Amino acid sequence: MCQQMDEQGIISKILLGNKELFTELVERYKYFVFTIALKFTDDRQNAEDIAQDVFIKAYKSLADFQHKAKFSTWLY
Repeated sequence: MCQQMDEQGIISKILLGNKELFTELVERYKYFVFTIALKFTDDRQNAEDIAQDVFIKAYKSLADFQHKAKFSTWLY
């Protein structure tokens, strides 16, 4: 369903109230975020906790994303 929707479209729809679409961003970037966290912690459980925290912060701050860079860059 959302595979063809670009990030800007997904983010715009989330900000307009379609909060369920945030799941699409999580699905697209969960391995990216987890891998980075794992490199820092070298502990799988801690990396999972960090990844969850990253997505919670991203969700709360999504209105601050200005589309000047890729979402993955902003997320990092």
